[in-house]
Amino acid sequence: MNSFTKVFGVLMACLLLFSTFGLSRADAFCYGTRNYLPPLFGEVDYDEYDGLSAYIEVEPAFTEFMYLIATDSRGNERARIRITSMDESEMFMAPVTDREGQEIEVKVKSGWIHVPQKSLKLSPGDYDFYLEVSNFDSRPETASGSKITGIATDTQCGRATLQSDAYEITIDAIPNSDFPGFIDIKDEYLLINLNLTAEYAKGKFSLLIIDENGKVVKRNALGTKKQQFSSRSISLEPGTYKVQLEMILSGKTTLSNAVTWVIQREFIDLGLGVGQSFPGKITITPSGAITITLQGKQDTLSQYDFYFIVRNADGKDVRHLLIDPKNPSLAAKELSLPTGLYSLTLKIYDPRSQQTINSESIYYTANQSGQIIVFIDGQLQTYNKPPVKINSRVLVPMRAVFEAFGAKVDWDEATESVTATTNGDVIKLTIGSKIAYKNGQPITMDVPAILYNNQTTMVPIRFVSEALGATVSWDNYSNSVIISR
Repeated sequence: MNSFTKVFGVLMACLLLFSTFGLSRADAFCYGTRNYLPPLFGEVDYDEYDGLSAYIEVEPAFTEFMYLIATDSRGNERARIRITSMDESEMFMAPVTDREGQEIEVKVKSGWIHVPQKSLKLSPGDYDFYLEVSNFDSRPETASGSKITGIATDTQCGRATLQSDAYEITIDAIPNSDFPGFIDIKDEYLLINLNLTAEYAKGKFSLLIIDENGKVVKRNALGTKKQQFSSRSISLEPGTYKVQLEMILSGKTTLSNAVTWVIQREFIDLGLGVGQSFPGKITITPSGAITITLQGKQDTLSQYDFYFIVRNADGKDVRHLLIDPKNPSLAAKELSLPTGLYSLTLKIYDPRSQQTINSESIYYTANQSGQIIVFIDGQLQTYNKPPVKINSRVLVPMRAVFEAFGAKVDWDEATESVTATTNGDVIKLTIGSKIAYKNGQPITMDVPAILYNNQTTMVPIRFVSEALGATVSWDNYSNSVIISR
């Protein structure tokens, strides 16, 4: 028994020496007396231009294998980025409790990490970001010896993978550096900034307002200067919208990155007894007369000031008229508006509270030219050959209208035919024929296309709608064609 005891003691001593000096550092953690500190991941800041920055604290044994992880709303991992350095790093001692309840101190390394935007490579959406650290290489080896991504479960003594708390971050679309402009939202205003170098001078720019169903509900043509719009000036209902800039240049359409615009419902109870509806409206008769209707008792209405507001295509007030609630009639000739497209709005002002409410706007066209005029997306068009009316049908110059939509238009003199291409669509027609073709499918026109004065191809306005998918209307009182996309 004494021999056995001696042999057993020698074996145990050898095992202890081998365990202490022959194992890796990770295996030596088998004999630790505490749990590891989870990493701290805080003061997280995300910028769509610069990327993500955060302050971290990690035990030194875990700094070799650090990863920034991003998971989507379903918990699927969408990014795993190796962190190899810390800025402004420092070492300090942190108190922990060992497994026997005694307080001890361990070393902790702190510092800042930065992950550039181009490394994130994430599509727009909501993500949970957290820091994952290991004291071993958690990526298993393939047969070829190369590493593959992912976390392997490792049950060997002393090896550990730790995770921090998560931070939720919304990733917006990365700004399109190729677009010569951007949109700012300040309070209730959209601020449009265009940087028009010589390269973009011939481009046609529009502001697009897109509702929650993805439908373009407003399209405003833009000038070359800085412009601003309010929800009132472009007659938008309360809701959430996506706003983008559009550029058409050399037949190609380019969009800026979108921004979200939330318009809150405006209601101030002025005690007019009409619920949450505006107590009045503006209508325009087929002859062009402007009618104002106000609701409520006269003694109540008389407590407020009523204004009739006219805004031009740029959203600027051009008329601001005080109206009598007892006789709110208004003659169009009183406005003396130059040729153009305008929005008409009613405003109520309460002198006691100094608050105002506004009605919905309606559009009104004014024409002092004596000719048929055309508006595209609210902007008055100027043509060498103006539109004409033949047999009660209004015809417009095809090339000018189609090019305003970014189409490329070619004329074949030998066959007297026109071919227009836009956004992958091919439209063909022949002078004198009522049949045109869009991508090979026939379109029947009210009247045939004509070559006016042997110079300009003229087509009926209904054909513009069918060929381009545009909305086309006719204001008889002002001899105006209104086209919008």
